[in-house]
Amino acid sequence: MNISKSKKIILTHAIIWASIMLMLAYLLKGNEQVNTIIIFMIGGWYISHAAILNAFKVNNSDNANESNVKTCYW
Repeated sequence: MNISKSKKIILTHAIIWASIMLMLAYLLKGNEQVNTIIIFMIGGWYISHAAILNAFKVNNSDNANESNVKTCYW
């Protein structure tokens, strides 16, 4: 099974965010603001995940434009 570089980065990103959220949930156990902090952490993950996907989409479209350039010979 061959995993692309973009899939590896997305998977690593998700694992890192999940481990941070779990550690914070454990460390802040009993704190009244833990629910709010976890909600903001999920929002941070979503925003950073969207930024990564957008960067890959822009990168792929740039590469596609370069490979699909057609030269017109008169």
